[in-house]
Amino acid sequence: MKVLGVAVSSGVLHFGALDAPQGTAAAVLDGAPARLVPAVGLAGAERLADTFDRITQDLRILAPDAVVLVGTRKHGNWTYKEATERISLISALMLSCAQQNVVYEELKTEQIGRLVGLPPASLGTLSHETIGLTQRPPYWNAGRGAAFAAALAYVTDGSEN
Repeated sequence: MKVLGVAVSSGVLHFGALDAPQGTAAAVLDGAPARLVPAVGLAGAERLADTFDRITQDLRILAPDAVVLVGTRKHGNWTYKEATERISLISALMLSCAQQNVVYEELKTEQIGRLVGLPPASLGTLSHETIGLTQRPPYWNAGRGAAFAAALAYVTDGSEN
């Protein structure tokens, strides 16, 4: 099973892709992108459409069985710009998954933390060695560690979410 974990942080989609063939330990999926930064030169509908197209392209290449989003821990004090950016990124991701017939699920940080043995507010502290990496990859603290935690939680839970 191929699982793509996704964490949204500071207007960027951070990716953590794992391959977990049945009966084996999860391993990092080679060739998976680290993140997707929305186009700076675009705004509004054009930016959303471009983001959707780029996510769809990544999903076609990766061909995951499931995409798992790290749920937000922030539930108040959003600026309009922050909320719009996050909602746009998540909407583009959801639509891409629907178009590509990929299972989409959002997991709360509490559930991810319970499954990977970390406090919900500290998913980014997941040890890179847990998923077989000898070095910490780029953007780990920015959101990629949490994305890998989500993918690992989904695999650990047996995808019966």
